Amino acid sequence: MVQCPHVLLCALLAAGLAAAPPAAAQDLPVEDKLPVGAYAAYAVSQDATSLDPERPENRQLLEKKLGFPVRAVQVFERHALVGSGAARVLVPVPLGWRGFDDGRRTRLFHPNGEVGFVVSAVSLDQAGGWDNVREQFWDQVRQHALARRREEPRYAVALLRLPGGQFGVREVNIPDKNGPFSSVIVFMRHPGDPALGVRINLFTPVEDFDRYLGLAGLVLRDIRIPQR
Repeated sequence: MVQCPHVLLCALLAAGLAAAPPAAAQDLPVEDKLPVGAYAAYAVSQDATSLDPERPENRQLLEKKLGFPVRAVQVFERHALVGSGAARVLVPVPLGWRGFDDGRRTRLFHPNGEVGFVVSAVSLDQAGGWDNVREQFWDQVRQHALARRREEPRYAVALLRLPGGQFGVREVNIPDKNGPFSSVIVFMRHPGDPALGVRINLFTPVEDFDRYLGLAGLVLRDIRIPQR
């Protein structure tokens, strides 16, 4: 089963945005664009049957105590909106994908198990506000970039500052015991709660990153709050 492989950055906010370890920070390039793909490029089915919580593979998620299978709230031509209890939003997912919610994060993944994204909520009040979350997150990225580059010479990183106020990081060839992977993490303001942010982390094998990067743009664009 897919787990968020980006251990450091997945744990960052859960640890209360702890101070970075003593290491030489470095200046990193900043990008202001994130591509927006098309759901048809990522869908692997014509319908939403993979999101049926009664399917055996989805029931197993609950039986293994990984979390509750996500449910399709609204189905479109090549994607569906599923409920994220963890982040209190509706998240778009390509048809044919699956997912589960463990109360802290909503994990959505391609059937091959190698491509997925994780959605979670961030308490802005607890973290000291939006600007503080951004600067502490970027500081962590800077502090650890040098060590990662030493471990994996092909490692490349860029900070993201998007026109809508969202921010994050794009990393390629992240060293990992199971082999390098690539990831993009974006923080956006919660569309229904000013005290919260939403964190989106897309991760892929290195060779698939360029293809799937546009999915992060779609998720960022199409996340919405549930209708009452």
